[in-house]
Amino acid sequence: MSCVRQLCVAILLASAGEAAAQQSDSEAAIRAQYFTGTLLSPSPGVPRKGILGVEPYLIDKRGIGVFDANGILHSAPVGVEQMRSYTSVNYGFSDSVSLQAIPAVAHVSHDGDVQTGLADLPVKLHYRPIAGALDFWHPSLTTTFGITFPLGKFEHLQHSADGFGTGASMAMEEVELQQRFTTWLHPHRLRMWARVSQPLNEVSLHGVSSYGTAQGFLGSVVPGSSAELGIGDEVGIDQQWALALDILQDFAKGPHLRGQSVTGAMPDIEGSVFWVAPGIEYNPTEHIGIIAGVEISMAGRNTPSQVIPQIAVNMFFE
Repeated sequence: MSCVRQLCVAILLASAGEAAAQQSDSEAAIRAQYFTGTLLSPSPGVPRKGILGVEPYLIDKRGIGVFDANGILHSAPVGVEQMRSYTSVNYGFSDSVSLQAIPAVAHVSHDGDVQTGLADLPVKLHYRPIAGALDFWHPSLTTTFGITFPLGKFEHLQHSADGFGTGASMAMEEVELQQRFTTWLHPHRLRMWARVSQPLNEVSLHGVSSYGTAQGFLGSVVPGSSAELGIGDEVGIDQQWALALDILQDFAKGPHLRGQSVTGAMPDIEGSVFWVAPGIEYNPTEHIGIIAGVEISMAGRNTPSQVIPQIAVNMFFE
């Protein structure tokens, strides 16, 4: 009987030792992996106090059609192409609090006309109450509060597509989970998030605007609110190369217009769009990463269908 007991104890000790070794190998693989961040997942803030994160982006928006109210895609002639360059600047004031600003410049061309200007400016405060651990069951938790300031032009336009802003201050609240784990010793960094935004003020409108109003219009608009649910995963191929994929759903309510001859021209119009964004990363060091990919609208209602190639360089300075 004692031999059986000793054999069981030996098996348990061996199993525990093997599990500990596997966990140690998994943590070592995660620590060694370099990641850039997926194309669309929001930043959870920089990891430590005193770190400055800078990430310039270049995106090219191309419309390929329109989803109607029933979700049917209709082709559309080649129209507006908008290129946008923005830079995320994120600084850690402590290990759990960081501040992010995202200045942007937009460039739009259509029918031989070209316009360039500043876009609206998002500023975000990140707070990470739970730092998490290097396993699937202990994710980090980050809450984010932000305001988008109306710097982009939105009225007195030659064409409605020439607008780069909303004219309104927009409030944003967001919560994000981040998990780090391995599958067959390939490190993953998984992010899941939910975001809502809503306008803080009503906006006066004059003439042609980014809301589709025509020449001679005089009135006001309350921009629509929006929400987003998303999940993004990165998986390491080796220490420097990784594959990335975002899957997300956007929901939006259309703006409400009031004018001299128009009231509620676009009230209660709700739209949604389902996005997929694959990308590939190259990280020459742990402080520099490059990602390129494409964002594609796969389905939607009352929204344009778009293909959006983009590239970004993520850099950290200590």
